[in-house]
Amino acid sequence: MNRGSGRLFSLLRVTLVLVFVLVVWGGVVRLSGSGLAIPDWPLAHGKLIPRPQHNILIEYIHRALAGVVGLATVGAVVLVFRNPVLRSRLAALAVAALVTLGLQVFLGARVVLEELPVDRVVSHLVVAFLFFAILLRMALVARDAQDEAGASPAAAAGEGEADGTDPGKRRGVALWARIASWAVLGQVALGGWVASSGAALACPDFPTCQGMWLPPMEGLLGIHYAHRLGAYAVTLIIIVLLVRAAPLPLPPRARWPLRISGILLGIQFLLGVANVLLRVPLPVSASHLGTALILFATLNLASYELSRA
Repeated sequence: MNRGSGRLFSLLRVTLVLVFVLVVWGGVVRLSGSGLAIPDWPLAHGKLIPRPQHNILIEYIHRALAGVVGLATVGAVVLVFRNPVLRSRLAALAVAALVTLGLQVFLGARVVLEELPVDRVVSHLVVAFLFFAILLRMALVARDAQDEAGASPAAAAGEGEADGTDPGKRRGVALWARIASWAVLGQVALGGWVASSGAALACPDFPTCQGMWLPPMEGLLGIHYAHRLGAYAVTLIIIVLLVRAAPLPLPPRARWPLRISGILLGIQFLLGVANVLLRVPLPVSASHLGTALILFATLNLASYELSRA
């Protein structure tokens, strides 16, 4: 059990890093205009390895990363089902990971073959975030199994501290963390809609939108401003979460993700503003996407730790 959970935890950590890189690189593909550099699937211009042209390589790296992530996920699922104790804890999540992976592959193929339809692009992005969340939950369960088996005594000792927090209050904060994570996911969907529909610069100023505080919610203007309203909503929800959690003596594993989420929220807001004022430069936009995924992960981590503390 100890060896199996340790190997699974290590593999899932690597896989999570790869998924993060894959999601951010997907943003690079879109922002660099490389989405249709390879118009066929699963081959690339009818070949296994295409010619080394700039945009083609950008898209091909994305496909290669996706292949590695797929193999790593299958490897993690095999480890789960080979270990009876891990199987009892993780079978449902492992199946969910495989199903989500298959759905993501299907959506990725349709995005290419249907020439970047907005709904497919947004769905592809949202499912990537959900896939990341499933792998993260699997990694946390594997880590806990490793701790229980005595592989990480220090971590287990830290987790065993009695925090004295009222269970009802802790559950309330856990609920707010879940609400915040879903709000971030909704905001990611809106961001994908903005980027894939060409609405990124429909409002080229900030904090107003074409000089208006309340622009008409129609066309590209409405799509862009819906994303801004979503950002304000996410900010408010996370602030409420942090205010509710602040006075509670939470254990470290629940406390530090909440603190980091507050920092990430500020960074994400600044990146969003920079995206508009600097006219969507690729490094800023890619960082905006990557920070959104890290924020989503920290909120999911906080929810998990609060629920089990």
